[in-house]
Amino acid sequence: MENRGLNTKQLGNLFGVDESTVRRWALSGKIKCSTSAGGHRKFSYKNIIKFSHEQGIKIKKNENDTNLDSKKLCSNAVESALTGDFKPIEELLVKLYLNGVPLPIIMDDYVEIILVMIQKELDDQKITIAEEHMARKIVSQALNNFKQSVSKDNPNRENNILCLNLENDIPDLPIDMIEILLESIDYNVHNCGSNTSIKDIKKLLSVKNYEAIFIYLCDRQCCTSTLVEHIDKTNKDLKEIAKLGEEHNIRLFLGGPYFKNIDKSTLTKYNTFVKYSEVLNINKKN
Repeated sequence: MENRGLNTKQLGNLFGVDESTVRRWALSGKIKCSTSAGGHRKFSYKNIIKFSHEQGIKIKKNENDTNLDSKKLCSNAVESALTGDFKPIEELLVKLYLNGVPLPIIMDDYVEIILVMIQKELDDQKITIAEEHMARKIVSQALNNFKQSVSKDNPNRENNILCLNLENDIPDLPIDMIEILLESIDYNVHNCGSNTSIKDIKKLLSVKNYEAIFIYLCDRQCCTSTLVEHIDKTNKDLKEIAKLGEEHNIRLFLGGPYFKNIDKSTLTKYNTFVKYSEVLNINKKN
């Protein structure tokens, strides 16, 4: 973790200034950095983002970047994921954020598209299931690093959200993306991750009050709860969670592109969404 970020020269290039200006920023305390035993400065993405926002200093527009559309940027990210390199993906997300691209757009138009492209590589038999799995892990690493860089330190968050995947499900990336968006509007998010059982949910609800529960279903390789052999259990679990929502006065949100075989009467108990930007509708009055 300590090696992430940029050195003095790289930071200067990012903002379009010379190294002496960066050194002055660091010496004056405008931007925090770590220093090695040899005196070399390292600037974390978190501190770079904080500096940019507090000082109102924008990053330098790169002509090469502006000539690339989102599809090309995502394609480059997929290549990085398939070669096991998370750093270019993390850098892309940070640059988008520093350029003022809203978090929901980053999730919908970049991270999600990267995942779609990886899945297509698998569908077209250009990569194996193992390669698809490893590529998703690389994207997950980049996304989690990005999350740490953009997360706000707010110890006064009071409203709790529970995010989870059903049993037989491991699409951790969508849940992580939802977590980032909810934390950006000051919710305290408890991310259960993959394979959350009804028993575990009941235990969590018995010890803490939650305003809402977010669940995600997809139709990719990672999601098996939507397969024919598991759909009966998925419907049963969703129905049970709907009952728990009523008992505990908790709003329920079900996201994803896959609702085809979900019981229609059960779906009426949930606020459904497809795009990640719709997660922010939690603040809208019903």
